[in-house]
Amino acid sequence: MVRNATGVVGLISRAATTGPGLAALEALVLGRLSLALRRGAGLPGAVEVARRARFLADRQHYSAARRLLHRAAGRMGQRPEAVILRLEDRIVDLDQGLVDRRQDDMVLREALDLADQCWAVGQDSSAVDLLDACLRLLFHPCLHFGQGPSALAEDPVAFLSLLRQSRAWQEITAPIAGADRAGHTGQAGQAEGPGPRRVLFISLRNWNFIEDIITDYQDDERFEVRRRDLSELATFPEQRGLLADRAALRRGGQPPRVPAPIAEDLAWAQTIVVEWGSAAAVWTSLVAPSHAPGALLLMRIHSYEASTAMPQLIDWSAVDRLITVSPPIREILRASAPLPQGMRVSTVPNRALLTGFRQPKEPGAQRTLALVGWAALRKDPAWALDVLDILRAQDPSWRLMLIGPGFPQDLTPSERAYAQGVQERIDDLRPAVQITGRTSEVAQYLRGVGVILSSSRREGTHEGFIEGAASGALPVVRDWPDVARWGGPGLLFPSSWVVRTPQEAAQRIWEHCDDAEYCRAQSQWMIEHADWTRVRPLYDALLLGEPADDPPGSDSQ
Repeated sequence: MVRNATGVVGLISRAATTGPGLAALEALVLGRLSLALRRGAGLPGAVEVARRARFLADRQHYSAARRLLHRAAGRMGQRPEAVILRLEDRIVDLDQGLVDRRQDDMVLREALDLADQCWAVGQDSSAVDLLDACLRLLFHPCLHFGQGPSALAEDPVAFLSLLRQSRAWQEITAPIAGADRAGHTGQAGQAEGPGPRRVLFISLRNWNFIEDIITDYQDDERFEVRRRDLSELATFPEQRGLLADRAALRRGGQPPRVPAPIAEDLAWAQTIVVEWGSAAAVWTSLVAPSHAPGALLLMRIHSYEASTAMPQLIDWSAVDRLITVSPPIREILRASAPLPQGMRVSTVPNRALLTGFRQPKEPGAQRTLALVGWAALRKDPAWALDVLDILRAQDPSWRLMLIGPGFPQDLTPSERAYAQGVQERIDDLRPAVQITGRTSEVAQYLRGVGVILSSSRREGTHEGFIEGAASGALPVVRDWPDVARWGGPGLLFPSSWVVRTPQEAAQRIWEHCDDAEYCRAQSQWMIEHADWTRVRPLYDALLLGEPADDPPGSDSQ
């Protein structure tokens, strides 16, 4: 997240777009650090330097950020507090794709030791600053959403071991609501008599996957629905502030302040659904026990958040049920998040109206591959281009349709290099490769597609692939390498759909691309397993708090 600098230093930071401006910022920040050191406030001074360096790095002034950190480290000498500067320096390295796990472990161990010392003597703000920096390093996107597998998904126990050995981390993230909610059933309001179930949906700006679900329930007389976006809060929930909230609660303080309109909604609700395992999920887990003590609290987590810090910060003792959208993500969360014993975990797909995708195919569709949503490193369209190359070596009539917009402009250096390589290959293959651009007519484009690919390194469900399979295109899904050890797509789709290499993909395509009856049968399987008509009753039971049987793949720990 790009951070805004405030105060006098902030004004200079925002003006620091030229060499002289950057020099002025550096001189002012280093002067303030010297003053802090004379006052014996080394750690707060180092934290301010790190924040200004982060401001610069977020705007891709990497050299200036590094120079500021190194000059500040020179002034701090051997003081233990200088570790915060080394942490930020490693984060700037990761911004540029420079991974050094051994170096990360060394600086993390030192920072966590200092956090423990601060916590032990009541310097809670300093402990929180250090833990926040450690989390920003541990969960840097470069380590989890780059070309390799997520460091967390590779080995959650090893990845989180240093953090979980920290006494400060253990105490700050210890369960808070557990004792108060012991024996809680989530059958809120059932003594009030018949009436619609009162459901509150909470998110933080992103309603993409739940917007249509909310609309469906607003039209259902069995439910009364409200929604709250936590961007309405005066203080935007973010990682450092949520850590401070957890620390304050651990010391016997009060939960975060809840504005009256949101407090009213929480008190009104019988079921609360938090969409995304983001800062909204952490915040709600801290305030629901006091503001909605009888409500059923459900957290719905997708693929992305499983490899962020937020599931580690949620007070899971306040949560009645975790909902995941796919089995691999469920298994990663079970292995990595601090879920309590007995936590109910349900795996329920997203809302998908699939029957509308089953339309007659256009002439020549059998020799057209497609990716729906493709321009991201984790989607790995280069793998799909490898499949196309193999097919065209035997039959030049094969083509690839890339449905959706191209790569965005805001890319990391490694992402930019990957995107450039893919674009060069696409240009060499034209006109055998077509890019549709942004479109709302996916179903219409799929009429011209005979083979739907999922080439991704990691997915939760891959909605575009599901839609393509429902359309009657031959489904071919790569065994998503970043989540293969957690079951991968083999836990979502028939094993016969799953391949490991472009060569295996080409072989499956050759065997079935002209078999219309086979493709129709796969379409029927997809619709029967993932269409909203099948999924909706599962959500009904979850929202109503009924003791219904869990869907397949769901159980308690």
